[in-house]
Amino acid sequence: MEDKKNMTYRELVSGYRAKGYKLKYYGKVKENRETYRLYKIIINPWYKTTFFTTAGFHGDEPNSPISLLEIIDKIAALANMACVRVIAYICVNPSGFDLRKHYNASNEFFNNDSMRFLIKGGKWVGTLIDFNEPYAMVKPAKSPAKEVQLLQEDICKYYFPAPAAVLDIHQQEGNLKTGEVFAYIFDHPATYRRIMKKLAKIAPIARNDSWSDHQDGREINYRIDEDGFVFVHDGTITDLFYHLKSKYVVTSETKTTLPLEQVSQINLIWAKELIRLIARDAKKKNKKQ
Repeated sequence: MEDKKNMTYRELVSGYRAKGYKLKYYGKVKENRETYRLYKIIINPWYKTTFFTTAGFHGDEPNSPISLLEIIDKIAALANMACVRVIAYICVNPSGFDLRKHYNASNEFFNNDSMRFLIKGGKWVGTLIDFNEPYAMVKPAKSPAKEVQLLQEDICKYYFPAPAAVLDIHQQEGNLKTGEVFAYIFDHPATYRRIMKKLAKIAPIARNDSWSDHQDGREINYRIDEDGFVFVHDGTITDLFYHLKSKYVVTSETKTTLPLEQVSQINLIWAKELIRLIARDAKKKNKKQ
């Protein structure tokens, strides 16, 4: 596979156009005198059952959006057979992508920030300290990042009904000591464990690893379990869709040092498996139309 580590956002967009995809514009932002037009792709817009994917929230995870470009044709082919609509936001944070910088050029953080939880004491937080920490209610959160604000405004139209499957594609620069692949999930561990076995043939799964972070004045401990999963309510776009009742919700994580070819294979497996999981429901819905 051709080395694309220096690909720019313009080249990424051109790559989709060269493949024949129609890019749908949903807003623009200005950073460092550069105007970035933001795009999504909708495949099979007439179908009701939806596979929804995002890539490129963090610019220092470049093989997130690049891998989506690499695998989009195969995703589209399977979606056609499965009678599934695909909605793909090809690169959420274009200025960060060009700079290979975690947040945008203006350093507006946190950018994958979509919800708040009301916990004991009347405090609103973005991440629960424990997966089972009780909370009274949730509310939407407006991201500080201008490009994510536009994303949040655009995805509202897909809230009801929520996409059947959601895949947010990320990478992990540090922290991992035991492997190169893991995933954030909320439920269906047995189903995802089967998928992890396929991923393990491509790259080692991170297991029993941990790190901590401070958010909202609290220490948050993240732990990858023995199957390669992190269970956390972190207020991200995936957490939002989980609360909106999307059936299958996954954040794919690969180490940033993993070659593009392997990253693409891993994200393609996630995409294909999620589409297959929702395909039966999709065909039932289309028969009723």
